[in-house]
Amino acid sequence: MTTGASEADPRVVTEREFLDELTSVTRARTATEFLYLMAQGDGVIGVQWEQPGVDHPRRYRVRDSCPHCVVLEAVLALAPVLPLDVMRAGRARPQYETVLRTGRLPHLAFARRAGSAGESWLGDCHAVDGDPHTDADCARHAVPAPTGDLLDLRPGALPRALRELYPHDAAATADLRQRLRIARDWRADAQAVASGVREAAATWAFLRTSCVLGVPVPGAGGLVLTVAPDRAADDRPLTELHAAAVRSLPTGGPLAYAQRACLVPELGAGSQRMPSYAGAVDLVGAAPVRTLRLPAPRRPLSATGRGVLLLYEARHAMGRHVAAAPERDSAYWESEAALHVFEFTLLERVAGRHYQDAVAAYVQALRREGDLLARPHKVLDRRRRKALSTAFGGLDDEELHLWASVAYRNAILVLLGDPTAFAAHLRRQAG
Repeated sequence: MTTGASEADPRVVTEREFLDELTSVTRARTATEFLYLMAQGDGVIGVQWEQPGVDHPRRYRVRDSCPHCVVLEAVLALAPVLPLDVMRAGRARPQYETVLRTGRLPHLAFARRAGSAGESWLGDCHAVDGDPHTDADCARHAVPAPTGDLLDLRPGALPRALRELYPHDAAATADLRQRLRIARDWRADAQAVASGVREAAATWAFLRTSCVLGVPVPGAGGLVLTVAPDRAADDRPLTELHAAAVRSLPTGGPLAYAQRACLVPELGAGSQRMPSYAGAVDLVGAAPVRTLRLPAPRRPLSATGRGVLLLYEARHAMGRHVAAAPERDSAYWESEAALHVFEFTLLERVAGRHYQDAVAAYVQALRREGDLLARPHKVLDRRRRKALSTAFGGLDDEELHLWASVAYRNAILVLLGDPTAFAAHLRRQAG
């Protein structure tokens, strides 16, 4: 691949000059397939237009402006040019700021859909190592790199409302310690899977820096109390917190989720083995909150399996920004397809050739059948099942069936050859 000319030093421009040049160059480069808007540290904004066989990178420093605000304004300026639909243009800000809060460099990436002239481009945000902050940052974006651990709590110093859930303080302390152990174990499994996987960096950072502990309020479905080490002591009783939350939540229209999500360990050895995402209301913050429910079953999944599933659900949570059921339009199904592709990527990295062999077996079976398989559970022979189990450190039959079914979905994507076609498949399967 050849590379177009690029200045070694960034050009210093005004915000208006930057936006005008960005849109005019984008209009002129009609063969662009990928476009990147990148925070590059030291207040520099990188832009790269990728066309078949040639890249066109440019670097800018915008005078007297917050570089992060400029990048987000650039998305709005590009929306009618690429184009970007309302959902993707609106989603860029929370995705960008989520990465920014982790203390890493956000890189917004946009891709033209193959054979879809005039339709909205796809969009995502990647996290790259580096310090994103400078003195030019505005008050909203001047967030320091994260320090400390959001699960580093002192069980002896609990808010009053949380203590009211238990018969005495010793019971509250014991319960919180158990919940912390469960949350830390799940998070450690996710860290082990994400280690060295570039595509998982932002999701792991979200788990580490944006997820506090949540304790469910018994007998009140959908209510949680969040506990964070950097929060001032709260001596309000539970009834007062509940009343304040009711007063503060407006009626009508979608409600924005709080910036932080919470990990909600579920005590009691039940049959549920997989983590799950759900919306709730945080009484402490008086706001809707995204929750990741973490079970503690009698028969836990493999450590690798737990890590993959928690990263998958965390990625799901990162894509939810308002407390409302999403409209199941084409953009929704494309987001679902991207979520599946994220899971496939994790499995290719952590389960390697054994997982890839399972996918290949399903691809061969699909080609023979010419349609969806009537008995997909019969495709993997004993050798392949044993190899897939070995890749996870040993699996029981239930979990082996789970990962085999994911390999089957991956094979469907391989045959369709395109995430957009895979999104249409998911939509058809959902009825």
